[in-house]
Amino acid sequence: MNLTNLTNIFSEQQLNKMNWGEALGLWDITRFKVIGLTLIESYLAQAKDIELKNSINSGVEMLIIPHIEKLQKFMHKEGIEVPSVPQRKNLDIIGKQIEPNTIIQDDEIANSLREVYRLGLNLDMRALTSSIRDDVRNLIWNILTDDYKGFDAMIKLHRKKNWLSPPPTI
Repeated sequence: MNLTNLTNIFSEQQLNKMNWGEALGLWDITRFKVIGLTLIESYLAQAKDIELKNSINSGVEMLIIPHIEKLQKFMHKEGIEVPSVPQRKNLDIIGKQIEPNTIIQDDEIANSLREVYRLGLNLDMRALTSSIRDDVRNLIWNILTDDYKGFDAMIKLHRKKNWLSPPPTI
């Protein structure tokens, strides 16, 4: 066996393994969504506006939880430890113990959620640009696409409710 053959074998093995950027990107997205789940459920408990509550609930059920499950499954398959998901203790307060809007108002919730979406989209893009394996890029691309649709829906709700806080102008 010559040096060229050895290099080719080594390169093929490396391409099949996940690189550090891919693993870190998946870890960061998963951790962000796990942490976000508790925050979002707190917002859900405080929201009063029915459309906002429905939007938040859809985000939890259609984006956050399915994404966490997909990411965990993928990372387990790769032998990567996943961020732990805390017990969802906030579920019992939603609509029961706390009077809506007593801590934070609907427009503040909506504006906070917009920033949460922005940060998530930034993490998605950073992970995507660090990925070279097709399966990793496809997973992250699908998550990014879903997250952008959620962000777009949130912006539309902001406009409808007049909750947009305009950025500074020059």
